[in-house]
Amino acid sequence: MIRSRKLWLGLGITILLLGLFLTTAGLGRMLEALGDANYFYVIPAVGLYLVSVLFRTLRWQMLMRHMRPVSVKRLYPVVVVGYMANNLLPLRLGELVRSYYVSEREGISKTSALATIFVERVLDAIVLLLFIAVIALFVPLSGLAEAFEDWSGIPAPLLVVGFGAPFVLAMAVLLLFAAYPERTKEGATLLTKPLPDRLRAPLRGLVDLFLEGLMPLRSARTLALLLAVSAPVWLFEAGLFFLIGYSFGLDVAYDNVGDMAVAMVLVTAIANIGSSVPAAPGGVGLFELVSRETLVLLPMADVARPVAAAFSTVAHAALLLPMIALGQVFLWTEHLSLRRLSRAGASGSNGPAERAEVSHSQGLTPAAASSDGNKLE
Repeated sequence: MIRSRKLWLGLGITILLLGLFLTTAGLGRMLEALGDANYFYVIPAVGLYLVSVLFRTLRWQMLMRHMRPVSVKRLYPVVVVGYMANNLLPLRLGELVRSYYVSEREGISKTSALATIFVERVLDAIVLLLFIAVIALFVPLSGLAEAFEDWSGIPAPLLVVGFGAPFVLAMAVLLLFAAYPERTKEGATLLTKPLPDRLRAPLRGLVDLFLEGLMPLRSARTLALLLAVSAPVWLFEAGLFFLIGYSFGLDVAYDNVGDMAVAMVLVTAIANIGSSVPAAPGGVGLFELVSRETLVLLPMADVARPVAAAFSTVAHAALLLPMIALGQVFLWTEHLSLRRLSRAGASGSNGPAERAEVSHSQGLTPAAASSDGNKLE
């Protein structure tokens, strides 16, 4: 499916993190909490997550509208398959699968689609950081940072900077690239100047395609709309955490429903940013660790670590397993397999639109450009 080295790296990281999670969870009491849980709430929780994915699809449609208008109905399966691949493959290879799949299905450049997916990831982080910043105005979170310092051994200021600075910097760079495409191209030309002619032309073509994917960021109105659509993406996902909290009786631990809701938004934000490192499939292990410790260390309630571990395990399963099952259904209806898509995506194969556009920069005819490369039948 993928190169064995990447597979073993991902599996190794997963095993290491899961081992750390289980050995520090209080396994006996965690299993007891899992046995006592009321799993009825998981069903509507998964429903909220599917709505979250619908908003993700709507946002992606907005990001690609200038390249080709595609209905949400057609894009939704592509998004689900991409998340399915991320949940099963290490190093976030699902992003490559999604960009390749939409390229072959809708004729959109793979590189441009990948640029929009990168924009999605940065928007997600920015919105989650905004959630944390707004909550911090009303809830003192300095104790949480200090608790994470004691737990991890990393100084609290360094944790805070490392937590948010990379995403803020990434957004700034994307906005600059989008605002000054010609200067970006000039910079790329200088960087590729030492390369042979046969490499410079296609690289310039790929830079053009990547910048095309960033075009929506040139409009302040579009950027505001993208941020607005990103908010319900994460509020509905936080709703999943909130409902599963009832499965483990967390509503009893908090003074009121509002405190519990705020805590679940914080757990959602910190767990997703903290586990965004492209390593284990689906962030397994790291997600459980970060979400568990956030729930335990928050000053708003006293939640036992074994109960928090059980909660994190079920919440993550509710995020991963439905996407895997639904993605497989969508692949079956298209007579495709994840194995085939992941091979094509990871190999760097270009879709028809991309081959034509890159070849145009090299002076080839569209027919010559389409004569090779993998194609979905």
